[in-house]
Formats: sequence, C-alpha cells, structure tokens
Amino acid sequence: MIKGIYTSAVGMMPNKLKIDVIANNLANIDTTGFKKDNIFVRILHSAVLDINKNGGNELSGLYITEYTSFDQGNLKQTGNPFDIAINGIGFFIVKTEDGLRYTRNGNFTITADGKIVNANGHALVGNGGEIKLPDVDKLKDVDIKITQKGELYINDKLIDRIKIVWFNDLSKLKKESRTYFKADDGAEEVEISDGFEIHQGFLEESNVNAIEEMVRMIEANRSYESSYKAVQHQEETLTKANELGKL
Repeated sequence: MIKGIYTSAVGMMPNKLKIDVIANNLANIDTTGFKKDNIFVRILHSAVLDINKNGGNELSGLYITEYTSFDQGNLKQTGNPFDIAINGIGFFIVKTEDGLRYTRNGNFTITADGKIVNANGHALVGNGGEIKLPDVDKLKDVDIKITQKGELYINDKLIDRIKIVWFNDLSKLKKESRTYFKADDGAEEVEISDGFEIHQGFLEESNVNAIEEMVRMIEANRSYESSYKAVQHQEETLTKANELGKL
C-alpha cells in the first residue's frame, strides 16, 4: 500500500512542476524575445537497485529537468529604427553590472550620450565593445541603417557591427530572467557571420503558442488530479486497514 502511494506521488511531482512552467510561459506570451520552457522527466532503470542497496524509495531514480526551447518566434514590424530582430540563429549581447548577458530581445533606444540600450539600461555590444553613436543631437536629421549582417551606418559612415554569437551547446545557457541568458562554465561562445539576418524595424515575438500551452495545461492538470485521487484512495484504504488491525 505504501508503495502505491509513492508510485502515485511520482506522477504528481512532474505534473505540478509542468503546470508551473506552463503558467509562466503563458504569462510571458507577449514578452519580446521570450523563449518557452518545458520539463523532461527521466526515470533511471537502476532505481530498483538504488532502493535495495541504499534504502531509497519509489521516488529514487526520478530526475526532472527544466529546459528552454530556442525555437524562433514570429517577427513583428514596428518601424522603430532601433528595434532589431534576428531571423535565424544567434543572440545579441548586452553589458550588465554582472557581466555579459545574451538575449533575443532587440528592443533598444538611444541614451543622451549615444549608447544603444535596452529597457534595463544595458548597452548593446558590437565588435568594438559598447556601441556608441556620435553627435546624438543630430540623429534626427540623418539616415540610420542597420544591415542584415548587423552593420550600423549613419548616412554612409560605418559606426560598428552588432556582435551576434551562438553556442554549440545551448544546454550550457541558463535563463536568468525572462529574456536574459547567462553562459555557464564550459559554454563556448562562437561569434557568427552567417546563419542569420538582422531585420531593422522588427521585434521577435515570444515563441509561446497559447493553444498548445493550454492543451498541455489541461493534460497536466488531469494527470495531477488523477494521481492525487489515487493517493487519497490508497490513504483511506490504509487508514481502514490500520483500524481493523486494532480490533
């Protein structure tokens, strides 16, 4: 009977986490550059051996891993010259107080001293470091162009090239906030010059599909409730068995 309770609990744990992850995905459906998360459940075949040798229980050998889907979201036209989107692979780099962070959120503005920054005030990084535009007070009268390779021109003068990087092992990237990623130890940053196009005047939308997430939410809720009812039923049966044993 105890084994049955543990087995039902195994079904509850991943579904509870899955519900939380899906809820967070849905909450960020309108967040520019957001990448949805999911969970992967792995049950080791050696779990029984672990129970026998190490005194574990039926929860032994259950590993739940959360991972991020880096599928591209749709591109939405804004017309803002400092809204930029990556079509293809790659990340923008921004400089924060805690070091470099990687993002697909290309919603930028210009500061009074000419830096290109995001909503957090973190500067966009180019091949020459933080990108800084000269003569900010004259920008209204000039043509600002960002090419598909990320080259930034003011009129016909090349200012810098937006640095776009990729990682051979995306599992080494840790989501630090809604749209920021941090490279873990062992992550190899690779600067790329192809495999992507920069689109000026566009933003990448979240890759969350509301219908798919709602279907997954319903399935996870049903699985969780089914396991919960099984635990309740077995607990009631166990209580009755204990009461009979006292007679």
